[in-house]
Amino acid sequence: MPDQLGTRLRAERDRLDIDQPPLTAITARAAALRRRRRLAQGGAAAAVAVVIAGVVAGGGDEPPPQPAASTDPAGVWTAENVTVNGLPHLPTDLPGTVRDVEFVDAERGYLLTAECEGGSTCTNRVYATVDGGRTWALRPVPAELGSTGAGSVPVLTVTGSQVALVAGSTVAVGDSWQLSSASPATAPLPGTAHLYSRGCGQPLLAVTPTGLIAPPAQPGGIAVCWTSPVRAGDGSWWVGGSSAGKAAVSVSRDDGRQWRTTAFEAAGEARVAMLGKDVYAMLVDPATTPARLVGVVSSADGGVSWSAVQPTAGNATIGGEAVPLLDGRLLIVDGAGHWLVSEDRGVSWHRLEGLHPTMRLARTQAGYVAYQMSTIYTAFSVDGSTWQKLDAQ
Repeated sequence: MPDQLGTRLRAERDRLDIDQPPLTAITARAAALRRRRRLAQGGAAAAVAVVIAGVVAGGGDEPPPQPAASTDPAGVWTAENVTVNGLPHLPTDLPGTVRDVEFVDAERGYLLTAECEGGSTCTNRVYATVDGGRTWALRPVPAELGSTGAGSVPVLTVTGSQVALVAGSTVAVGDSWQLSSASPATAPLPGTAHLYSRGCGQPLLAVTPTGLIAPPAQPGGIAVCWTSPVRAGDGSWWVGGSSAGKAAVSVSRDDGRQWRTTAFEAAGEARVAMLGKDVYAMLVDPATTPARLVGVVSSADGGVSWSAVQPTAGNATIGGEAVPLLDGRLLIVDGAGHWLVSEDRGVSWHRLEGLHPTMRLARTQAGYVAYQMSTIYTAFSVDGSTWQKLDAQ
């Protein structure tokens, strides 16, 4: 499916009706959430933001302070036109830990949890929502993927309008979980494909409504470590990784038949974020945890030409993927949970104060997901600017 964000974002954002709860609901739950957050906060000191070119310095390894809880849990938190909308109650406890969240559109989505006993065997569960994450219903999972080893928990994806679970070469697709473990056939990438790799440097595959396929050609001159979950607005497919030790990206504009690889003058690996003709390569050092943000390279013409590497000094980090906003800014979270924006295509960054500490942002077919928000929350946004907490933890 083509990347619909460029044409649907404004309309989809208008559809997100966030009902504010009655004051009685807020009062009844506020004390409980404050106690819970104090435990999660663990006495973290407030970080002081000092902006220098390319990096936020000063207290960079300390988590940001928790926002004031006077209106919890159904508050609204805003910083520089980035807004997080709360829930009318504490999130519903689900067994296990939230591993993946994927949305088909602004209302219909899926969530995967894994409950691992003793770190060896995991029970995997899938939940579905049809109201933007306000309620979730448990769905049966194929036995082959419902109980796995801790290192074999399946990945949850969506392909077009279908949900899919993938583990190695096994894939289950659709409401009836059509199961297949056959060797992937070679075929041009359909618009509904979700690129997939079994690991860094492994062959590139794609999840489709009919199962796993392999593109007609593999990207050359690059060890693929990151794959785009969606096709860009111009129909191109992007992957990132490294080439001879340098961060690199590769793009196909003919459904996987040919690939063009570009290596940048920086060590590490690349992850890509795109919106319209704007393409950003986030250059990271994967050897560190969290990954260190080495620099940013940008393109204003869909990746035909690239800027010079904009390096980030010090120990700047990144949690997950970057989010290009409709107003031209670039949004990330760092490894300590701070939200940061750049107004100059990654040359410099500054922190957004007053938002929940969040550890990872990830692209989905219909928008973006924020993980480990104030430890217990997951949130969804169609445009990266307006976020809604999901009623699940």
